[in-house]
Amino acid sequence: MVGSIERATRVAKRHHVDKMEVLFATEGDLLSFWRDTHLEGAIPEQLKNALSLERKATQLREYQSIIFPGVIQTADYARALVKARTPEATEDEVDEIVCARVVRLEALRKRGVRMWFLVDEVVLTRPIGSRAVLMAQLSWVEELVKAGTIRFQAIPLDGAPGLCAPYRVVDLGPRRQALYLENAMGGEIVDTEKTVREAFDLFSAMQAEALSTRATLELISQIKERRAA
Repeated sequence: MVGSIERATRVAKRHHVDKMEVLFATEGDLLSFWRDTHLEGAIPEQLKNALSLERKATQLREYQSIIFPGVIQTADYARALVKARTPEATEDEVDEIVCARVVRLEALRKRGVRMWFLVDEVVLTRPIGSRAVLMAQLSWVEELVKAGTIRFQAIPLDGAPGLCAPYRVVDLGPRRQALYLENAMGGEIVDTEKTVREAFDLFSAMQAEALSTRATLELISQIKERRAA
């Protein structure tokens, strides 16, 4: 297998890389190289700007009104979304896009990036793929919150939602921030100080309306219990 990959007669997939990491004891270096080279082509062109910001981030704040943020999606949740949005994609293409999405959290966590996520409550109940997929996604969020990897809050249905498109405010270093605004075709980066500050202030206002992290975990637990009944 290794020889075929070296000769470029076989494409290295994630499970191949994981095995070679153990075999050669590269301590994550091989995985990082594979992620930065092989997966680059799996990233849709319209999302590369967002990822370029992500790779420089020291802190990340994201609001989503419809689905779980891509950074914290499980592979099955991401796969269901990719298949729905790109029905013409082959299974290999879907796998590559999904892998490119789910490894992002690993990279952010390794760099110690602080992450805050806000979602409207409907995100917690919207079925994506199947009930089992949603339940696993909810459990994954619980795990990440309890591990201290992320801060995650839901804005209740009777609260004041953002009433805006999804967006993220990214800290790039001391006194440097940028804004990524999502749209149906991708998104755009905005770095004008006034606009970024307005987005930051809106995020803070939504946080004030949101359930606390503990209350959000309790809500997730209740949703899982109802779905399991």
